[in-house]
Amino acid sequence: MLNIEKGMLLYHGSYTVVEHIDLDCCRQGKDFGRGFYLTTSSLQAKSFVPLSLKRKYGADISGKMGFVSVYQLDSVEDLKCYVFATADRDWLHFVAANRRQGLFDEMLKEFEKYDVVIGKIADDRTAVTLQLYVSGVFGRPGSDAADKVAISMLLPDRLENQFCFRTGKAVASLKFVKQEGYLC
Repeated sequence: MLNIEKGMLLYHGSYTVVEHIDLDCCRQGKDFGRGFYLTTSSLQAKSFVPLSLKRKYGADISGKMGFVSVYQLDSVEDLKCYVFATADRDWLHFVAANRRQGLFDEMLKEFEKYDVVIGKIADDRTAVTLQLYVSGVFGRPGSDAADKVAISMLLPDRLENQFCFRTGKAVASLKFVKQEGYLC
């Protein structure tokens, strides 16, 4: 089960070291909305380094250095957290709402109160399925038939985790520990 605990280490892969988190630099349209994304898996964070480098520098990243920034969670008492235990219907609707404007708007409003959202990550293997879902290929997004097809194709047991720190209060609970460099 995914959880958030004081003292846990979290990892962020990027083209740069992120010692000071600025939520204004975070992009919209990600799985759990705008926020700073971390994971409990250093390997997963490392796998994001080449992707981040390609977004920054283009296709040729040979010889470029990327980084995994490591954080320790200092406090959790005052944080309002929501945990998606699995990639289920609610998870699917929330990810779809964040990726496609106008889908499940009532859900987005409901989640505004959370500082941190935790759940499975929709990675490159699942991006195509999610795009087909929000485009209506499986039927109307939100319908039982479309939801069932999309969830069955996502293979939720194989998905890694992500933690989206969405507010200044949430980001303030993270303490930068170190960075690890990776040459591509």
